[in-house]
Amino acid sequence: MPKALIFVIDMAKREEYSVLKNFLTKGGFEAVAAVGSRDVNINYNIDLMTMSVDQVAKVAEEFDLLALAGGYKIYYHVLRKKPPLKIWDLNIDLEKLNALIQHFYKTGKTIIAPLAVPGYLAQLGLLKGKDATVYPITELIKILRDNGANFVNKPVVKSGGVITAKDITTTGEKEFLTILRETT
Repeated sequence: MPKALIFVIDMAKREEYSVLKNFLTKGGFEAVAAVGSRDVNINYNIDLMTMSVDQVAKVAEEFDLLALAGGYKIYYHVLRKKPPLKIWDLNIDLEKLNALIQHFYKTGKTIIAPLAVPGYLAQLGLLKGKDATVYPITELIKILRDNGANFVNKPVVKSGGVITAKDITTTGEKEFLTILRETT
C-alpha cells in the first residue's frame, strides 16, 4: 500500500486535515500525520520538531505522496502579513518544510497543496509554467500569477505531480479522487 505523509502546519481550518486523511485513505494510501509545532492538536506519528533537516529528508524517502495542511500560518506567511492576534506565532520551520517539499518535487512524487499552500509553492518557483488553483482571494491569485503559474478557477487542478485545491473541505470526494488516481 502506498504511503502518504500529511504535514499539518496549522489546524486553523480543523476539517482540512481530516478531509485530506479521508480522501487519501479512500484513494488507497496509508495516511501518516506529521507535525512541526506543538500547537497542532491531532494524533500524529512523526514529530518533525525533534529531527534535523537531514532526518526530515530521510523520512520523506519513506513516502509516495506529500499533502500539506497549511491553515492560517502558511496563509499569513505567504501574504507576508502579521496575523491579527498577537498570540499567534508563525513558527513554521521553513527549512524542514522546504526539505520535505523539495524532496517530493525533485523525485517526482505527488504533492497536494490546498488553500493558501499553492501560493507558497509558487513562491518557491515550483508552479512556474503549471496550471494551479488556490483559495480564491485576489492576493493569493496574484501570487500565483506573479510567480509564473497559470491560475485555473476550478476546485482541484493537477499539473505534473502537483495537485492544488481551492478548499479541500468543500471539494467533492469523487472529483478529488479522480484527479488523485490520474496523478499517482
